[in-house]
Amino acid sequence: MRTRKNRIFVGDFETTVFEGQENTEVWASAIVEVGTENVNVFNSIEDTFYRLAYEIKSNIIIYYHNLKFDGSFWLNFLLRNNKFKQAYNITVNNGKTCYEWIEQGDMPNNSFKYLISENGIWYSIIIKVNNKFIEMRDSYKLMPLSVQELGKAFKTKHRKLEMEYVGERHAGGIIKKEEEEYIKNDVLVVKEALEQMFAEKHNKMTIGSCCMAEFKNKFEKTEYEYNFPDLREIVLNPEIYGSKNAEEYVRRSYRGGWCYVVKGKENKIFKNGCTADVNSLYPSMMSSESGNIYPVGCPKFWTGNYIPDMPKDSYFFIRIKTRFYLKENKLPFVQLKHTFMYRRDEMLETSDIIDNKTGKHYIYYTDNFGNTQSTAQIMTLTMTDYKLLLEHYNLVDFEILDGCYFNTEKFLFDTYISKYKKIKMQEKGGKRTIAKLFLNNLYGKLASSDVSSFQIAFIDKDKDCLRFTVQEEHNKQVGYIPIGSAITSYARNFTIRTAQANYHGKNKKGFIYADTDSIHCDIPETELKNVKIHDTDFCCWKIETNWDKAIFVRTKTYIEHIVKEDMQEIDKP
Repeated sequence: MRTRKNRIFVGDFETTVFEGQENTEVWASAIVEVGTENVNVFNSIEDTFYRLAYEIKSNIIIYYHNLKFDGSFWLNFLLRNNKFKQAYNITVNNGKTCYEWIEQGDMPNNSFKYLISENGIWYSIIIKVNNKFIEMRDSYKLMPLSVQELGKAFKTKHRKLEMEYVGERHAGGIIKKEEEEYIKNDVLVVKEALEQMFAEKHNKMTIGSCCMAEFKNKFEKTEYEYNFPDLREIVLNPEIYGSKNAEEYVRRSYRGGWCYVVKGKENKIFKNGCTADVNSLYPSMMSSESGNIYPVGCPKFWTGNYIPDMPKDSYFFIRIKTRFYLKENKLPFVQLKHTFMYRRDEMLETSDIIDNKTGKHYIYYTDNFGNTQSTAQIMTLTMTDYKLLLEHYNLVDFEILDGCYFNTEKFLFDTYISKYKKIKMQEKGGKRTIAKLFLNNLYGKLASSDVSSFQIAFIDKDKDCLRFTVQEEHNKQVGYIPIGSAITSYARNFTIRTAQANYHGKNKKGFIYADTDSIHCDIPETELKNVKIHDTDFCCWKIETNWDKAIFVRTKTYIEHIVKEDMQEIDKP
């Protein structure tokens, strides 16, 4: 059977928003084929489907820039159409209903399947109809910018327009000229940006997948497998190591960015400060300019209350049990999400349980079975986090349980990073934007887990709405977590150490707030310590803003009255 060539389109929906509406429907829809500017506009989802399914004879890939929104209307349309069935098989194991998607090549006509993660992230919808496939993808996963941002970043000829969203409109109604121009521009902006991505041969489902494919291409297959083996194949005794394999063991050390407001500085007005951002924090930490080393290959494990002699430039991961207390004038960074005893978003100063009413500290607690337990916590840490922990905290009842160490490489990412760093510095428009995406999205893919749990959609007949149930699954190929964890640890370390150098106590001027790659201080940039300032260089800081007043309520919630951007005075109205 001859394979049909895919034709690629961009689509968009406009949906009803007016006072008193009882349900939401698509009142305008647009599609445009990549490589053309011929936009078709329809006034219903039904007319759009007829065009895609029956008038276009080829297989189709159509991108929506927020498939979670537009795709929900497609699923609702398909589920309510008795002609179409979901392409899965159902089995019952131990009384539990299990769903398994049918392979695309085996899908019958008038069937559909989709990929929605357990966390509600939409990746694709595939429909087989009229002996062909219509695949809907999320262009935002490939280009994570709003339509307005895409136009500016890729310097597209068309730009997003403005339109009044609120107003009584209905499917099958008349679309005004200005409304038609609005939706046409939306698909044309995304189409132009996609054309620039495709010109660079970046056409996978997500930007992370594109990054990973290019990185892997720099290695011979055997070399890649040697450097980045599947650590799930290294089986451990969970009664000894607390994990069933090496991948699970190292993954327990993986943590995100450091976001923290100094305790005692919340809800106060600060004056005459600055905000400094790291230039490309994660790419900086991946470049050999940082001096960092990256674990590769298979680990060697040890057990016991010690750190063994290991080859020079090894990188280790360590599991410890301890109570801890923040040292005087040190910033906290320990965050424990695996236990009910502490807030998940709190940077802990102590492992003690604190009575909020009396302020009394407790080093023991009673568990659900009436047993007395110590507040000593078991933590798996990267080498980088472990060294920082010793500097910032006093450890009590401390014990090393076990650990593992890896051989390392220093220049592992330089070919990849240098390519896109050069493009970012030399190019403008789309090429520069693509370079920024490729610099910032590789490290996360390296840390990807095996979780492939997905959602199954159905119509809730009682509430007459789209609902979902989750099917647990762990079949995805994992990344190489030692590198993913090490890179994020290096990034935290870089920000925390800089914040610490500029912290002089909660009642003194200096560091106030950090959010992953930025620090906010109520001192001028000339007084910042250990902050190498440069607009573009890796491992350097850029003075993003200067402000005359600011208040920091909590993490992610603050306001600054900015008087300078990029060291330039802001024009006053």
